[in-house]
Amino acid sequence: MIDVPDKTHAARLWGTIFVWGSPGTLCRMGSEGEQRGYAGHLYFQLLELGEADDPRPPLRALLEGLVAITRAERGYLELYSEGDRREPRWALSLGCSPEEEREIRAVTSRGIVAAALASGSTVHSPYAMLDERFAEQSSVQDQRIEAVLCVRLGAKGPGVLYLEGRRGAGPFAPEAIVLAERIARHLGPTLERAARMEDARRRDPTEPFRQKLQVKEIAGRSQALADVLQQVAAYAPLGVTVLITGPIGTGKTQIARALHDNGPRKKGPFVEINCGAIPDTLVEAELFGTEQGAFSGAVKSRGKVATAEGGTLFLDEIAEIPFAAQSALLQVLQSRQYYPVGGSRACTANFRLIAATNADLAAMVDAKRFREDLLHRINVVQIRMPSLNQRHEDIGPLAIELIARIAAELDLPALPLSERARSHVCSRDWPGNIRELRNRLSGGLIHAVNEAASQIEVRHIDGRSPTDRKESTFHEATRAFQKELLRRELNAAGWNVTAVAEKLDITRSHVYNLINQFELKRTEKTL
Repeated sequence: MIDVPDKTHAARLWGTIFVWGSPGTLCRMGSEGEQRGYAGHLYFQLLELGEADDPRPPLRALLEGLVAITRAERGYLELYSEGDRREPRWALSLGCSPEEEREIRAVTSRGIVAAALASGSTVHSPYAMLDERFAEQSSVQDQRIEAVLCVRLGAKGPGVLYLEGRRGAGPFAPEAIVLAERIARHLGPTLERAARMEDARRRDPTEPFRQKLQVKEIAGRSQALADVLQQVAAYAPLGVTVLITGPIGTGKTQIARALHDNGPRKKGPFVEINCGAIPDTLVEAELFGTEQGAFSGAVKSRGKVATAEGGTLFLDEIAEIPFAAQSALLQVLQSRQYYPVGGSRACTANFRLIAATNADLAAMVDAKRFREDLLHRINVVQIRMPSLNQRHEDIGPLAIELIARIAAELDLPALPLSERARSHVCSRDWPGNIRELRNRLSGGLIHAVNEAASQIEVRHIDGRSPTDRKESTFHEATRAFQKELLRRELNAAGWNVTAVAEKLDITRSHVYNLINQFELKRTEKTL
């Protein structure tokens, strides 16, 4: 039976896995090859656990597999902080009501789990009610517990895997004990990561600002986003001119809207102009409006400055304003007066200016393509928007929020991302930031709906058709797992075949055979 590699603990926790039901025997499930197949599938799930962005869904899947292979009825995962087992730090149940969870804690809070943690070895009792170690516990007697198996989580960690048999089913089979020990040995780091992620979810640095600001459209809970919202909270009430900078597609328009919605002009209009989308010859007409006959075919029109009266004028991509039109913009910012194109009577301007750009305006000033005095006028205070790579933990929440918005706009069902699709989205780089992510998710949702799929898969996001997809068979998936496992262990051991053979509990000749089968070569740098 192939084992999986140990992983370094990143934190010290108390951890417990409980599985209630019949211990069963692996030999009832078929031949030795079938037994290895079932076990291999669980190990493959362990490998996926280490790569999952959110370990909770694959942990549940692994627990379901463990429940099935042991013929159990329900399961429970629980973690405690070191030195404190009064209340769980993190928990995940499978088929357990809240009352049943409390009963589980009553059984495991003393005695059985304590014995496993104290001894550091597996505790197996075929009949706990008559076992002198546990018989005096009221919880054991009240629930009439019979077969019990308690295995420590991790190679040296103080957590346990707890299995309880159904009444009358007898003791656990030796094969079940071996499998439980091997699975439990490698679950500790994953459970620790799940607990840390849960702590991060509970600790939302954006929450204090969300309580005081109207920013429902801005998804995420990263520290980088919290820093942005802190600036919004400081600048919005002042009504000052703000320059928003940052890479394309990072949500500068949303921040501009948040500044308006939380400022003194929030009851006025929010008028947006994309300066890069207006022909050079029409920029001033777009800003200031026109008088009848100002030029051939001109009619009297109202400009965006007048439309923004009492509200906010947002100039997106301000670096794209032609140099000739920059002086007119500077004039209205300085004097708060302007002339419509072809007009002779001055109009008064009353608006708050917010500008945004992904360009280096200082470099443009040096290149004589942007007025220095205009830069000083628009750069009163500045908010720098981080890229998605700088707020990577926000990608998951953003994806969920974006799918909901896209579905509402297109009148489509808001399909969820599959676990693989979510991991794919959260692990890749998005050079186009939120804009690129949104476009990909839009296509993914449309493809998934057209296929009548129940969730969005990786192929939908990448734009592949179903015929482009090649599903791995169980045998292929198992071989892929074995190859990755062996490669990882060889590199970790500096290609010491003897050490790897001992670690994986196989012969040296088998290791050499696998190296040849998988065509592994010592190309990676090892210590």
